[in-house]
This record gives sequence, structure tokens and C-alpha cells, in this order.
Amino acid sequence: MRRSRYISRARHHADADTLAKLARRMSESGSRIEDQLWERRLVELINDRLARGFEEVIDAALDELSSSNPRAYDDLADLAESCAESTTLEIDGKVNEGLLIALPVLAWSRYKLPTLALSPAMVSNIAVQIGAHLAARGARCAVADTLYSIDQLPESFGEVRDAAEALFGSAAQDGRLKIDPKSLREPVAMLADSRYVLAAIVVPQGAPIYHWQQTGVDPDAKTAAIEAFREQLAGILAPVMTGCRFRVLAPNAFHAALRLGDRELREFSLDAAISFLKLSYELDPSTLQATVAAYEEKRDLPTTEMRIGISRVADDDVVIEGVVWPLLGDDEERSLEEIEATLKRLGINRIVTHAHRFPLEYCDDCGAPVFPNPSGHSVHTEPPEDGTEQPVSPLH
Repeated sequence: MRRSRYISRARHHADADTLAKLARRMSESGSRIEDQLWERRLVELINDRLARGFEEVIDAALDELSSSNPRAYDDLADLAESCAESTTLEIDGKVNEGLLIALPVLAWSRYKLPTLALSPAMVSNIAVQIGAHLAARGARCAVADTLYSIDQLPESFGEVRDAAEALFGSAAQDGRLKIDPKSLREPVAMLADSRYVLAAIVVPQGAPIYHWQQTGVDPDAKTAAIEAFREQLAGILAPVMTGCRFRVLAPNAFHAALRLGDRELREFSLDAAISFLKLSYELDPSTLQATVAAYEEKRDLPTTEMRIGISRVADDDVVIEGVVWPLLGDDEERSLEEIEATLKRLGINRIVTHAHRFPLEYCDDCGAPVFPNPSGHSVHTEPPEDGTEQPVSPLH
């Protein structure tokens, strides 16, 4: 476990100030040569602070830039993510580079979504498929033996670096990283959510990471390789996804894969909610209506997320299911258009949109988010009292 070492407040401030200054200069650069110079200095400083457990310095610099210089913030955030998920290591006296990758899976179920240890056979099979479809020739691979929920993944830059280094070490040995289940947080129960397998690819320094980067290989081979890998991973995970409908997304570097999972989960969750009501309570989408509203933490801050309350037309004050739609950098107007288009595709044509903002609130008892109803109130979801409460057809 990473142990934070003492660092004086003055040194903390000076390091954060240096990072912010370098990021500003990089954002002002007018040439690739200048970009590379500032990038080298930033990467050197970021890697040093991560190695010494001073990740709070990076966070402080990002906090400073978030309001004063968005472009420099983006540059620094990109480099910090890259440094956290990749680094160099020595194997048999030679310098290698490792990349932490994540394999995202979207799933929904009437039952508890799985978060569990993967068998040695599954881990081995996943590693074989990474080698066959993703990694460059001669690369070493490692896979963590856990199907993670988003709540259980490493969050800070330091935690990501620790996870990456553990997997890189496994790649140099037997290719399997054993995770202690007791070290993982209890996941939040959701109807639809994302699951992740973590893996690593390690190659000699300067060598291609992915096979479609190799000389003589058509770069367009990436599309077919990704599709083949997704199909193979779906087959491997099928035994542990019993009672779920799930979809494997394209693998990518850790932070990019998480962003993809978050974005794809929005529409997937809405689809899951409508399907759940239809299968469990025989509620046809034509008998439902949706209420959409923006929720924010404070009135002087940008909208945090959209929330969608689903109710029956005959009883519109009661929200029977709800979906959170994070904005993820999208503007509110564009998100409203996407939500309405998705609802109509799913068969819900009666849509109420509230113009006023709602406070970002959760249930005091269970911690679940509250959702808007057509009358303009935020309410807790209440499952239909009538209905079969059993799926009409099985999930698989």
C-alpha cells in the first residue's frame, strides 16, 4: 500500500505552482518542438511526484488551472493520466514500457450484478485473447483476477499508478495478478452499471504496444481486431454474467476506457430501465412517460447531471424508475436532445422537460438519487404495486 510521505506546505505549494506554470507554457506553445520540451519537463516532474507519493501536488495544480486556464488544465490532466497508467520497468536487464488497460462491460439485471474473482482459467484465456488480438508480437500480458465495479477501481493518480505497477510486475512473471476481495469496496447496487477487467501490456521500450501499430500491418486492422476481441471476451465472461444482459465495449488505456464506459452507460441505462419495466411488470413503453430535469450542486456551478424520472401516464406523480445521465462535458441542450431521441427510440413519446434546476439530492435513508416527476417535485422511486414482478422472458 502506498504510504504518503511528509512534505512541507511550502514545498507542496511550490511544486504545484511549477506544474501549473509548465502547463500554461505548454498550452501557449506554437510548435511541436516546443510542445515536446514542455511535455518532457512535465512528465519528468509528474513521474517523480507519483513515485514519491506526492500526488496531491498534481491535484493542487489541476485545481488552480481548472478555473484560470482550461486548456492548460486539459494538457496537464492528459499527461497526469498517461503517467499514472504507464511507466517504464526493467525486465532481464532491459528497459520495458507498460500500459494499464481496462476492458469495459455494460450490464443490467433484475438481480445483483456480479463483482467477483475470475477463475485462473478465465484469467489465462483473457490473457491469450489480448495476445492474439490486441498486443504487439512478443509483448508480455497480465490480467487481474477480478471483475471490478466502477466503485472498486483505483481513483487517484497514485492508486492508478500502484495498480499499473502491480500488473506490470505480474506481466514479468506469471501473467496473473491476484486481488484480495477484502481490499475492495462494496459496490453500489444499480439496475445497470459498468464492470471492468484490468490488464497490462508490457513491451520493450520504443516498441509498438498494439499489433496494428507494427510495421507492415495495415492500421485499419484495428477495427477487426477490436471486434474479434470483444466477441471472445463476451464468450469468456458469459458464465459469470448469468441473469444479465451485457455488452462488451472496446478495450483501451485505463482512463480512456473509463470515459467510454461512462458515456456508453447513459443510453444503456435508459434502455435497461424501459426493458426492466416491460419484462418485470408488463408495462408497455406506450403507457409510460418520462420527466427530464437538470440537477446541480450549487446555483453558481454548472449543471452536474440530468435525471430522468419514468412514470405511468395514469399515475404521473409516482416515479417508478429513474436514470441518471451525467453530462461528462456535454452541454445541457445537446444532452436533452440525446435523451429525447433515446426515449422516442425506446417507444416513450410523452416527455416532460423542466426548465428550472433541481438541487442535487439523495434519499436520506438509503442514499439513492431522487428523480423528477411531471408535477415538478423530486421524489424517491416506487416500484409498481401491481404487476407480475417476474420477468416475462429470461435475461441472458
